[in-house]
Amino acid sequence: MFSQKKFFAKNLIYFKFIKSIITKYCSFSLFPDNCESLTSVFRVQVDECNRLWVLDSGKIEFAKRSKQVCPPAIFIFDLRTDTLIRKYILPDEQIKEDSLYINIVVDIRNNDCGSAVAYLADVWRYGIVVYDFFKDSAFRVEHHFFYPDPLASRYELHSIKFQWTDGIFGMALSPVDIHNDRTLFFHPMSSFREFAVSTSVFRDKRTADSNTEKFMPVGKPRAKDYGHSSGSVIDKNGVMFFNMATRDSVWCWDTRKEYIPQNLGVIGTSNESLVFPNDIKVDHESDQNVWLLSNRLPMYLYGTLNSANINYRVFKANVKEAVRDTVCDPNYVVPDSDPGLDDTC
Repeated sequence: MFSQKKFFAKNLIYFKFIKSIITKYCSFSLFPDNCESLTSVFRVQVDECNRLWVLDSGKIEFAKRSKQVCPPAIFIFDLRTDTLIRKYILPDEQIKEDSLYINIVVDIRNNDCGSAVAYLADVWRYGIVVYDFFKDSAFRVEHHFFYPDPLASRYELHSIKFQWTDGIFGMALSPVDIHNDRTLFFHPMSSFREFAVSTSVFRDKRTADSNTEKFMPVGKPRAKDYGHSSGSVIDKNGVMFFNMATRDSVWCWDTRKEYIPQNLGVIGTSNESLVFPNDIKVDHESDQNVWLLSNRLPMYLYGTLNSANINYRVFKANVKEAVRDTVCDPNYVVPDSDPGLDDTC
């Protein structure tokens, strides 16, 4: 994907999947060589209103010592007209030294496109920025659950050993509940735990800062070791799909069940094609699909990537078929189990 260890994004490419026809969209005129353009994009999100939300970190040269050449920003495109409809630049007080905004999820209720709320994860300085589309403003929230676990900061993948102190990374929104609220599930990359908080806590900064006890750990650690998870997402049925970055696999969890190892299923694993699964999404089709990207990132960063191999892969699976006959199937009844089983992973 990149020929040099500089993550420049001088264009933006997305794919429209319509009747198996892939159309590449590329509007170079939007991206001159200045901070009005995109600098370094890690993740995007397509919302229910057919808008593409692009989170630009503003950083380059990650394989060396990263440089903040432009402020982090959100670009929002209308996919019907292929036009940029808004750009929001994060203010200075929401950008810490060495901040890296790496993930975005968008919350829309009752098809009200004008009242969207986006959550942005700062993986290196451990915060969430909450952006209100209607108010065109944002505030930053910090919490100790966003921090890495030092006992989970040791990584090993295909004989490559490294240490990362990455904080909050994966974020996934539950379906709307009976209280017309949603739960934001999240986890640091360097952690084996999942956490959750009601999105009502993010109504405004004062509410968020005064309700720190509403942030809760979920269940038990997903594994005793090599439990690092990168991206996560939840489908319309409340099933979470999440990448197990150091296990070459993709797991699932029915959020109505207890978060313990025996309630976590494996929907895909491969030590060749799923090496470092990094991002994961579900689409907005009535019969949803889960989309996955694997990219062998540690091999790229630490100099062992073989350009002659296939290193970047995109996978697609129907969500119902993916969880069929697994513990993640909403129709699956969990049998009584030995409490000691959760110590075997």
